Amino acid sequence: MYIIQPAWLAEVGIIPKEIPVEIYSKLDEPGFRFTSPKMTSRWIVTPSRIQVESDRPDEDCGGAIARVFEQLPWTPLVALGNNTIYRASLDELAHLPLFGSLKQDPPTGFEFAQKTVHYGLKRGETVFNLMLALTEDELEVSVNAHTELQGHKSDDAQLVARRFLQDRETAEILIDELFDASVNYAKPDHPSPEKTDRGNGDR
Repeated sequence: MYIIQPAWLAEVGIIPKEIPVEIYSKLDEPGFRFTSPKMTSRWIVTPSRIQVESDRPDEDCGGAIARVFEQLPWTPLVALGNNTIYRASLDELAHLPLFGSLKQDPPTGFEFAQKTVHYGLKRGETVFNLMLALTEDELEVSVNAHTELQGHKSDDAQLVARRFLQDRETAEILIDELFDASVNYAKPDHPSPEKTDRGNGDR
């Protein structure tokens, strides 16, 4: 049985009490996900992972994960990822000269399903993985700030999770420096589906 479920999260003050909650699960997959019209984030809980994600740029997904670690300090952890995904239309391709340097014609008998450019940069114990991908439909930049936590105390994990917004700021600086691209957000009252923030805790 999962201790991390809506009733428990509400009881310890991580999500609001007495709100309608929609829970989804698949018979052939362990775990579940839940959301609420009264919440700006979505939770995914499996036997090996806790994930909080949101489309709002002002949502601190890592803060919610840190509060779970604070309530369950004995939980064994493997790693934590402060992740962000940015999406844009193909119209932005003209502003990314980086792709112009890539081979434009595929080998005979093939067609490009996707073109990607990937960088991995390490600072301290955190590795920032940045991937810029061009598909037939859109441009996507995904950033994973990955920190190994095996053997670390819960306090260390909480500090890493609370760096979520800071890691995202660092990621946007790296996007600018590595890809010559800037990040623009939708207005706060119009949450953009083009951006997803994720705070992940792997147990």
